[in-house]
Amino acid sequence: MKKMNGKLIGRLMVAAVILGVLTCSLVSEAASGMLKIKGSDTVLPLSAAWAEAYMKKHPDTVISVTGGGSGTGIAALINGTADIANASREAKPKEISQARDRNVILKPIPVAKDGVAVIVNPKNNIQGLTMAQLAKIYSGAASWKEFGGEDMKIVACGRDSSSGTYVYFQDTVLGGRRYRTDMLTLPSNNAICQTVAQDKGAIGYVGLAYAKEFVAKNKVKIIPINGVVASDETVISGKYPLWRPLYCYTNGKAKGLAADFLKFALSAEGQSIVEKVGYVAISR
Repeated sequence: MKKMNGKLIGRLMVAAVILGVLTCSLVSEAASGMLKIKGSDTVLPLSAAWAEAYMKKHPDTVISVTGGGSGTGIAALINGTADIANASREAKPKEISQARDRNVILKPIPVAKDGVAVIVNPKNNIQGLTMAQLAKIYSGAASWKEFGGEDMKIVACGRDSSSGTYVYFQDTVLGGRRYRTDMLTLPSNNAICQTVAQDKGAIGYVGLAYAKEFVAKNKVKIIPINGVVASDETVISGKYPLWRPLYCYTNGKAKGLAADFLKFALSAEGQSIVEKVGYVAISR
């Protein structure tokens, strides 16, 4: 009887060692290797901050984060050139269909919240706009005088069509109608902020985190929409009319390194980074 117990104990010890090796191997595989993330310029600084923090914890991991717009990121995920697509909007029916044709299942994971701030030059005396007035401006209104400002030409700035913010603003403000034909189309939130900072008659829409950075330098000012200023508090409460969730898309359920990275992004530490970068935690 003692002999059999000894054999049994020996077998259990061997099994435990094998299990431990397998577990360590799986953990090592999940936290090492190469991860490619591409897409939304709005999500870019947040995703880059997550990547930096994650790689400090896992030195064997290399994470590449690039922008280009939500559409670019989703296309890269469909084409297999990205592991995660950052997006500031939901996938379009056409993108879902294209993915299905390639046996790709676009799975959205909400990772943060963001307000879309409307900004003007600090020298512009406009005090606020309604959603209807904002729609009129981006449909072709010519002068700020029409909205209580100076008799000054309106220079409407917006994103390019690959941007999720472009699509969100078009759907939410313009009701899906086309932008004005003379809109100054710019490749990034930063480019819009820079243009508005340099032109007294310019107006633009950008992610709240970008707007905060330029407001702090007194280069732009955020104007109220429907009497509500974009802020963390008004985004959390839902009072501000222009806010949306931000997403990371994966091909079906995330696996391996992608799954571990997204687990970190949604953890307490990852969500604290959301707040530090200037966005709103998904749980708030």
